[in-house]
Amino acid sequence: MNHRRLRSCLLLWAVFLTLGAALASAAVAPTVEQGGWKGKTAQGYLLYFGARGESVANFRLTIREAICGKQSVHLPDTELGIDEAGHFEGALIPNRLEINGTFLAPDRVKGTIVSLETTGLPGCTRKAVQFSAHPK
Repeated sequence: MNHRRLRSCLLLWAVFLTLGAALASAAVAPTVEQGGWKGKTAQGYLLYFGARGESVANFRLTIREAICGKQSVHLPDTELGIDEAGHFEGALIPNRLEINGTFLAPDRVKGTIVSLETTGLPGCTRKAVQFSAHPK
């Protein structure tokens, strides 16, 4: 009798796991609002970019690194794809500045800007700065 009960419990557990995995894989990223986006970094600097189709582009941002100081960049030709989960990531400036973000809702994104140690200046350290943004 206990053996039969254990088998039933295991079967039920397997069904729940399978159903949960199927629902998780069916989750769709929010439809991203197209056009200009504006946000702030955790350091209080402004961040701008555009969303068009399945990509984000035309980044303009500022971050401050302790030793190397403030970095302000405008990268109109940089374009990063948005995946099915609403996530984007990539190098804004190869070997120097990276960004990643996730659209949590059609009108909200959160992410991180990473200034790498390879800026070419002595003493520069890796700096990760959080950001959040919304449509303009």
